[in-house]
Amino acid sequence: MNNMNKTYIKNALFRTDFLSALPPWAGPLCGLMGAALFLAGTVCFVAYNWGAWGTLYKFALPLIGLAACAAAAYRFGLESGTGKVLSFACGLFVGLFWVVYGQVYQTGAFVYEFCLAWAVCLVPLALLAGNRWLWLLWAAVCNGYMILYGDLWIWTIFNTGCFSVSEWSMLRSGKRGLFSLFFLAAALWFCLLCGLFGGWSIHFWGSLGLMILLAGYAWRFRRGAAQLGFCAFALDILLIKQIVSWFNIENEVVLVLGVLFVFVLSAGAVYALSRREECRD
Repeated sequence: MNNMNKTYIKNALFRTDFLSALPPWAGPLCGLMGAALFLAGTVCFVAYNWGAWGTLYKFALPLIGLAACAAAAYRFGLESGTGKVLSFACGLFVGLFWVVYGQVYQTGAFVYEFCLAWAVCLVPLALLAGNRWLWLLWAAVCNGYMILYGDLWIWTIFNTGCFSVSEWSMLRSGKRGLFSLFFLAAALWFCLLCGLFGGWSIHFWGSLGLMILLAGYAWRFRRGAAQLGFCAFALDILLIKQIVSWFNIENEVVLVLGVLFVFVLSAGAVYALSRREECRD
């Protein structure tokens, strides 16, 4: 058997050709999903055996998991993929600890108060680990707190601020990535809800202005079709709703054709701008 056949069989068995074709973010994302699923299984295991466990055992599981993941993350290195997954698991075990605390002592605290405690504990952990996925978890927990104890504009401003900080750090380091799209999607979603259901005209114009500002940033700094597409989609929905209310369009055929025209026009504009960016690069 020649070397070419041996290489083919090796690639077929270990799928090295497939793994090399994966984007660089696929590995860490799969690892983080595995950590999240592992914690979900741990939570279900604790919940199922809750009545049979004493207080010591209930607190021991999240604390042992936290200590084990922290030690393993330090052992493998915080910059490695394994270390990042393990440090992310530490953040999840912190949340599990607060869940156990609330269930054991029945303090009467609201859910958003435990979200706040979890978010506060995640800050030093994220600073020590230097893991941006922990910052994403922190932002998600903060959103949970604000959804339970806030309004749409607070959510929009918070996520826009997180998006700005993420983009600033990426531009400063010279790395182009998709990490900030999580914050952009959340900011546009809450901004859209505020514009649609805010009730006041200032909510519509404020939401419209912020969406245009974000779209202008994506175009000016050539951030790609993903950011432009998100902004264009949110703008389309907001504008269509307002145009229908302004002109009182009741004809269903005209309405459907108008909606299709707006979406096709914006999709064509995003495609043209993205192609122009690729040609410049």
